[in-house]
Amino acid sequence: MKGRFVVLLALVLTSAGCKMFFGPDKKGEIRLSSEKFGTETYHLLGYSYEDSEFYRFPYEKDPIPDIINEGTRVLQGETTVDLPSLNTPGQTNGFALVGEFLNQDDAREFYKDYDRVEEDLQFAVETEIVKANQVWIQKTSAGNYVKLLLREVESLEGEGGDKYSEVLMDYTYQPNGSRDFPN
Repeated sequence: MKGRFVVLLALVLTSAGCKMFFGPDKKGEIRLSSEKFGTETYHLLGYSYEDSEFYRFPYEKDPIPDIINEGTRVLQGETTVDLPSLNTPGQTNGFALVGEFLNQDDAREFYKDYDRVEEDLQFAVETEIVKANQVWIQKTSAGNYVKLLLREVESLEGEGGDKYSEVLMDYTYQPNGSRDFPN
């Protein structure tokens, strides 16, 4: 009987994961794409910091993610490209740019040293086109803060010629509403 309990407990822990006991991931790396998926209705993949999961948006069976790359189409010379732009689908709070740098080393140093969200930041639900080496603060619809280091941005083309963009970023999530980020 004791052996069955141990096996059952191991299965629960494996399926539920450590998030059940330790909460969401507070630091990580995410890649957001503006590529649309689906056949009759289309959706993007967005990220939820609280769940540490990617969700389809819009999709009624999935929770609303905290952040998506909705992409912005622009004309560059004679070619149309899709460049990354971030949006908070909850339509609450949003993003504030706190740093923009010429290289990754300076951006990473600023990101690492940025340990407290200023009181006077103005948040917008969506960003304009984002670029590599920027540092953003996001205030989620739950009132929590996230700092984002944009490492790479790309404009891509899918197999069918569809244009989309991707952004690779590091994040640090503060799930308790505090303005202070852990070191």
